[in-house]
Amino acid sequence: MKHNSFKVVWLIVIICVVLLSGLAYAQFKPGSEPDGFRGIEWGQDVSTVKDLIYVTTDSSFGGVDLYGRKDDELKMGGAKLEVIFYYFWKDKLSAVCIVTDGEMNWEYFKAIIFEKFGIGYQDNKFIEYYTWVGDKTLMGLEYDEVSERGVLWMFSAQMAALQKEWEKEQIKKGVEEGW
Repeated sequence: MKHNSFKVVWLIVIICVVLLSGLAYAQFKPGSEPDGFRGIEWGQDVSTVKDLIYVTTDSSFGGVDLYGRKDDELKMGGAKLEVIFYYFWKDKLSAVCIVTDGEMNWEYFKAIIFEKFGIGYQDNKFIEYYTWVGDKTLMGLEYDEVSERGVLWMFSAQMAALQKEWEKEQIKKGVEEGW
């Protein structure tokens, strides 16, 4: 699967806009907000995680390393997963991306996500895009009917805030040095 760093950056920007603007969004079902994924906590150092397999480096935020995990179970209930990516920024877990392929896998996966976290906020009932915002985790779930691909994005709220600050610093540097 080809990774689209532009989409990652804009998804983070959109989530930050939602947080800062006070727009409607869903909160996680009580007690369900994740603090990472499959035993890896947000902000955990890459050196402490076993069985990671380096995939590539995304140029976002000065470099985000993507990893897969050896023997990662690519299923949840009846949903088959295509891939799970773990994103490490400055060697700390900052995000996770889970991809499904096919309408049936999407339907199973969406049902599992809704059961675990509650039904996400859906801005447009005709577009399968849902968001959840918590103190620790920002999450988006989307489905593209054309490609039949479903994607779950989970971001560390703290790491997303640090990345936003990093962007501001880069803009400031560009203004100071670029003219």
